[in-house]
Amino acid sequence: MAWDDLRFVLTVAEQGTLSGAARVLGVNHSTVLRRVSSFEDKKGVKVFERTGNGYTLTPESRHLLTSLRAIEDQVNGLDRAMARQGLELDGPVRITTTDSFAVSGLVQHVASFQKEHPGVVVELNVSNSYVNFTKMDADITIRPAPRLPDDMVGERACDLMTHVYATQGYLDQNPATSFSAHKWLGVSEPISSSRVGQWQDENLPAAAIVLKSSSFVALRDVAETGMGMALLPCCLGDPSPHLVRAKKFPDGMKTSIWVATHKDMMGSTKVQSIISWFAEAVRQDTDLFEGRTNG
Repeated sequence: MAWDDLRFVLTVAEQGTLSGAARVLGVNHSTVLRRVSSFEDKKGVKVFERTGNGYTLTPESRHLLTSLRAIEDQVNGLDRAMARQGLELDGPVRITTTDSFAVSGLVQHVASFQKEHPGVVVELNVSNSYVNFTKMDADITIRPAPRLPDDMVGERACDLMTHVYATQGYLDQNPATSFSAHKWLGVSEPISSSRVGQWQDENLPAAAIVLKSSSFVALRDVAETGMGMALLPCCLGDPSPHLVRAKKFPDGMKTSIWVATHKDMMGSTKVQSIISWFAEAVRQDTDLFEGRTNG
């Protein structure tokens, strides 16, 4: 059996619909249907039940899911082992980061890195969503987190501080010191699981949140209109010519900035070198990230 055929079966089983599997696999709906039907025909078995809600494994086929996932883990492990063979700083490297870091100087560091290593082709993925390193969605991540998960390793570059920001005009018109008396700009998925999201859930009444966004960059831009207050990373709030810190509210929340990769990739000299390079680059902006450029 070819892994590519099994991959289609596994993805349909996990997603539950042909359209969901098509999005994950990057193909169209008809291709998924054709590949699954062909697999069933070749093996002479009915793997899926077609229901009104999508596709589910037949009772006789449910045991396949564990085996398919085990095969996927082995294939992904082989991908990572092959990637570790690249010892020179050339070829492609996939870096993922958040939009907050991308607009706070990281793109300039990427340009400097590529200039130093012209043989490297950088693929910069800017996303606030979770990146699956097990499936080799990226080589390096530069992201905030209190600590790295067990399957990740890397270097801690510095802290990332957050404060409450608003326009001076908004603060002048709204002198109240209670959270509920203000209009707040809040976070939504996927960044609602961040420390800012946790603070929001613990401190802000739902009625006080007049807008939510999945992007801190977007929240900064909305805050600049005077619509309300937002808890923002200092690397976004401090450089803004339209925002000031709302110092009457608790501030100083911090987390760590990590430059990391999947633990299986740390055997690659190439990956280790790239992590060290970008960790040092981020440290050059420590004052910006830790909120010391403001007054």
